[in-house]
Parts: sequence; C-alpha cells; structure tokens
Amino acid sequence: MFRTSFTQAVVLYRHRVGEIHKGLLLLTLDMGMIRALAHGAYKMRSRFRTLTEPFSNIKVYLYHDPVKDQYKITDVESLSLFTGIQGNMVKFFTASLWAEVIIKSYGGGESSAELFNLFRNALKYLDSAVPGSEHYISQQFLWRFMAFSGFSPELSICSNCNVEIENMLFFPAGELAPFCSKCIKGKCSSLSSGARRYLHTTLRLPLSAALKVRLMEESVISLKQVTFQLVQTMLESPLNTIKSGMGIL
Repeated sequence: MFRTSFTQAVVLYRHRVGEIHKGLLLLTLDMGMIRALAHGAYKMRSRFRTLTEPFSNIKVYLYHDPVKDQYKITDVESLSLFTGIQGNMVKFFTASLWAEVIIKSYGGGESSAELFNLFRNALKYLDSAVPGSEHYISQQFLWRFMAFSGFSPELSICSNCNVEIENMLFFPAGELAPFCSKCIKGKCSSLSSGARRYLHTTLRLPLSAALKVRLMEESVISLKQVTFQLVQTMLESPLNTIKSGMGIL
C-alpha cells in the first residue's frame, strides 16, 4: 500500500539526481533521518528549488512507496530558510559541522526528536548570531548532542587514578574521559578550569540562557580543541568539516 504523510524537517544535505531532480537527506521531527526525492527541484521556476536548500526548516509532505522503500516529496511549506546562514561563511561551516555530526551518528537514533529540536533551535540562534558568537552556539550544540547520545564525562575526576582534578583537565587521543596531570602520557588536549566551569554552568541552563555566558579567549580555544577531539572520538570518525574549515570554525 502506498502511504502519504507529512512532518517537520531540516535539510541536512542535497545532491543532484539526473538533470533536474534533487535528492535530499532530511532530519525529521518524528521519522528520524530519511532520504527523499524532490522531482524537478532544479528547474528554475520550481518552488522546491529554494525551499529545499541545506538547513532549511520545512514542513514536508511525503509519498512513500513501500515496495521500493522510497520517499517522494509532493509538497513543501517553508517554516524558516535561515538565509543568514546561507550567506555567511562562518555560519555555513558551523551548520555544516552540525549536519555532518548528525549524519555520522545516524540521526541520533532513538533520540531523533530531541536532536531535531536541538538542531532547529541552534540553527535559529546561529542565523541571527552576531560575529564572534558562532563558536558559543556550536559548543553548546556539540556538548548537548554528546550528552543525549550517552556521553557525559565526569569533568572533575581523573579516569585513570580516580583522584579529583582541581585545575586543568587532559584528554589523550582516543580517550573520552579526562586525566589529571600526573597520569597523562604523550600529547594531549587540555581543558582549562575556566572552560570546565563554563560547561558545568551552561549545560544545566536552557540554550537561550547558556548562550549569554562568555569565556576568556584562551579558554575558548582550549574548549574548541577538546570538543572537536571528543566528538570525533565518540563518532569513531574524522569530521571533514573540521579539516576543511580549519581557521574558520
């Protein structure tokens, strides 16, 4: 039996299918991550053309063929195109990083609705962000993503000797929990005490309130380094956006 449905979605990725069709990877509110085909979306006069660009928040109407297990988009309503992201390099790379994390985590699994709401809200704040605040939004998105994915490291105890850490934390490559200065060997990323306090405070707050808290510049740098390392370790995969966006993110 053929089935029609509708849901809210954010476009994670799009690619050309043939000359005029557009293949989309969508993160949806209630169906997880799905692939769908927008027929004729690359035609100049198609209303699908601009409404199905990356990071657009849309209400999408779907036609499902269970035999081929394929979704076809029959209609789209725009909820927000987030044009401020599309026209800004830092914002676009930041949103692209989030999308790559979502894709490589297979859409958050059973937490897809929570991930959808986090992603959509983070995009909303990113869209209107003033220059220099993008990395705060990104840190909040990535740490909250890690938390509901089951990764919430104890940021005050050394995972090797179980001693309480009072100052700087160290994360050796491939490790998801911190070490104290006495237990580290080889090259490590370090998290300042200021960055640790920032995480402890902000991750308990609603996203809107957390984004009002600021850090010293040196703490921002160490936090980004540790966050990017931990996300890639958790996903067991390097992130192409981090490599290509070096100096931008």
